[in-house]
Amino acid sequence: MASVLIWLGRLAFFALYCIQSYSLTSYPAEYKSDNSFYALILLFIPALGLWIWILCDEKNLQWLFAVWLAYVWLALIPLIGIIFGGDDPIENKLDSQVLFGPNVLKMTLCVTPLLLLLLLSTGTDSMSYRELIWLLSLRIALDLFDTVEMLEVVLEENIVPHNIPRSFENAIIAFACISFLLSPLQLMQIKLLYRGKWEYRDFASICHKTLQTLVVNCVFLGLRLALFLEYGKDASIFIAKNGIVILLSLFQICSECECCGCSD
Repeated sequence: MASVLIWLGRLAFFALYCIQSYSLTSYPAEYKSDNSFYALILLFIPALGLWIWILCDEKNLQWLFAVWLAYVWLALIPLIGIIFGGDDPIENKLDSQVLFGPNVLKMTLCVTPLLLLLLLSTGTDSMSYRELIWLLSLRIALDLFDTVEMLEVVLEENIVPHNIPRSFENAIIAFACISFLLSPLQLMQIKLLYRGKWEYRDFASICHKTLQTLVVNCVFLGLRLALFLEYGKDASIFIAKNGIVILLSLFQICSECECCGCSD
């Protein structure tokens, strides 16, 4: 039986999930003056249904990654594509004087890492699970904040222009979406053993760290260096973050592969 704190966390997850789904679908509905876009909220239903099914029986907890996968692949990415993509993107029309302006969009996107933390930390009271998942969830949340910050670069270009070309913005949006798409793979690193015991899948961990390093952190580092050197956009904090994560990931990969003189 889950504790009161766990159930409060689940309630917070449900509330924030509903708020984010309504907020994201409101942007195309408001800026395209078409209330039919509110039907996009249905994209969030599969992940919510999976989550409720898992909560009914903790034996299904190993499928928690499927909730995040359904949320990211079926709901979050399509809405980001609608808001940021196209020949006449909604993000270029955002009005800071109305409710659904750029600031609310930033806050809405920042809910994503919090949803991830609540989803994972409220899965079960099992200490074996919580000790394993906390470190993993914090790392995923950090990567998600990194991705959201990249999207904020595109939003801020409409407020404080740095003469960033649209092609460069499209590259930022594309790799931000790739980063979101890869995030469910991190959850596939853990597996349920007998009697509620959990452990990492070594091969999945190595594959994901390699992809995350090459496709996300190295690319984000390159994009931020270009923003800083070519367009005068200050990104020093996240440049340092990407550099540190790349080094740590390389060390962890070598350690898990037991190569380059590294071992567990």
